[in-house]
Amino acid sequence: MKRFVLAFLVAGCGGAHHGDSTTSEAVSFDCRDRSVSYMATYGGGAETGVQMDCKEAGPRIKRWKTDKAGVHKEDTRSIDPGLFEKVWTQVDGTGWPNLHDCANGSLGKHDPVYTFDVKDDQNTASFTCQTVEMPYPYNDLTNPLDLAANQGQKQLGDDEPADLKALDEKDKQK
Repeated sequence: MKRFVLAFLVAGCGGAHHGDSTTSEAVSFDCRDRSVSYMATYGGGAETGVQMDCKEAGPRIKRWKTDKAGVHKEDTRSIDPGLFEKVWTQVDGTGWPNLHDCANGSLGKHDPVYTFDVKDDQNTASFTCQTVEMPYPYNDLTNPLDLAANQGQKQLGDDEPADLKALDEKDKQK
């Protein structure tokens, strides 16, 4: 009988210990006014961007895309506090309070300009990088944001230019 009661108590404690991690994380989540975003501006007014923050509506991520014609698409969704912390750990590992405009980008006249804004309850930083391919450590800001923003989501907008679609349509009519 004592073994049965002991086994029951151990199982009961084990269940509570291994409960829903999102609930326990939500209780202990401390926003600390953290946010990180980047926006890439391309020639002709096109832009893409991702922002992760937590102050207004809890942990969330937003991504957007505006094409050259000005058509804007975006989505915003809540994210798990664990994912927020995972991305923030990667962002924080860049030493972002000490980053400045990058000098190791491609710096080509027609290359996209990336604008970064990062902040927490102690620091704020803004910097840019003009490049086709994001150099280190700036890629440690864009990559985790992109992965989190696109995780389980459909593509935002259509990447195929209208003139290529018109060519495809002509080929189908032949």
